Amino acid sequence: MTEKKLFGTDGIRGKANVYPLLPETAVIVGKAITRYFSGNSSSRISAAIGMDPRISSPMLVNAVASGIMSAGSDVTFLGVVPTPLVSDFVRNNGCDFGIVISASHNPYHDNGIKIFNSEGEKLNDEEELEIEQIFFDNPAGDGTVGKYAVKTDSYADYANRLSAVFSKNLKGCSFKICVDCANGAASFVAQQIFKNIGGITPHFFSKDPDGFNINNNCGALHPEIMSKTVVEKQCDIGITYDGDADRLITIDELGNIVDGDKLIGIFAKSLKNNGMLNNNTVVTTVMSNAGLEKFLKDESIKLLRTNVGDRYVYEKIKETGSSLGGENSGHIILSDINPTGDGILASLMILAVMNATKKKLSELAADIELFPQFMTKVKVSEKKPLETIEGLAELIEKEEKGLDGGRALVRYSGTEPVLRVMAEGPDMDKVKKSVENIAQFVRRTL
Repeated sequence: MTEKKLFGTDGIRGKANVYPLLPETAVIVGKAITRYFSGNSSSRISAAIGMDPRISSPMLVNAVASGIMSAGSDVTFLGVVPTPLVSDFVRNNGCDFGIVISASHNPYHDNGIKIFNSEGEKLNDEEELEIEQIFFDNPAGDGTVGKYAVKTDSYADYANRLSAVFSKNLKGCSFKICVDCANGAASFVAQQIFKNIGGITPHFFSKDPDGFNINNNCGALHPEIMSKTVVEKQCDIGITYDGDADRLITIDELGNIVDGDKLIGIFAKSLKNNGMLNNNTVVTTVMSNAGLEKFLKDESIKLLRTNVGDRYVYEKIKETGSSLGGENSGHIILSDINPTGDGILASLMILAVMNATKKKLSELAADIELFPQFMTKVKVSEKKPLETIEGLAELIEKEEKGLDGGRALVRYSGTEPVLRVMAEGPDMDKVKKSVENIAQFVRRTL
């Protein structure tokens, strides 16, 4: 496959106001996306666009929207909203595509452009390459200009839809919760949702974005900060989102972090017990812990792995007809409800499971024993195909045999010139030794 020049693992990502996230470049991106979705059609199409609250987002929204309108498409601006809300809006309002201006968990000086099709799904590699081709061709306009509208209540529609899905499952609940909004896109929506659900007493933190404080020592990147607060306030659960609320990390009532892998295991068991785990299959990435795989096997649930990235998880979900997938980082897809990672949806799901089972989060998480994991980075001058590195596959196989049911993984970073070497198993000393052995081999070879 041709190497992409603009798109990375999750849309176009980089430092704001630096190529390719310059406003003049973003105009052409908006135009190219519109040309792709309109195809050869002469009819007017429509798009929805939302953003996270970082300082550069309005600049890029206006630029992308200008490009979309210059290509003859109508634009509805949704304001500061979570990424999954845009996916939800596109599907439920007949839009031809959706765009989110966000750099997710990255610091405020970064930004990005994420794209959804009319079904609220992220694009695949081939589709992104086609958009890149149009971008570099930079087609001229034809004099047609699209309309621009602002919808100020899209968050209310999304909140009402999610609340309706879980109203029965949360009936009679009584939960005290802490919610860390990462000073991001969840800051407004999460407050609306949790305040509207009877039986939930929420305490909100990091809910006042100023353009600069998104993900700054808060949210899903720093759940350890919330751990102490959960215990102090005697909450049943702590919920931490990232900047665009497409993922979450939770904290149990004892202050222990419960990551994406454990949540996936809890959801898988619950869905299976209720006859809602399609094809008895769960999809995760290569980074999910082997302990999750063992737990699922013990529950007679099949696990499929993909490359890193929730869009690859969804592609496999769609291919296999599964209803659940995600990443250990907290991207969780409940595909019967939303075809993309949705932190707020996942937080309602875990509350629903706790309410149905009458178990504390610590009890639910205790069923899944994750293996100790260790990872290191090796800087590389070039990213040679791993299968062409003589002796690497044999070494990995040899090291895995000594990990007592664990595994070793070697993969290139999608954003840095580094090779990541990871191993996991019940014995941390053996895990670290395996990582060291593989890393030394790679340093000598590359």
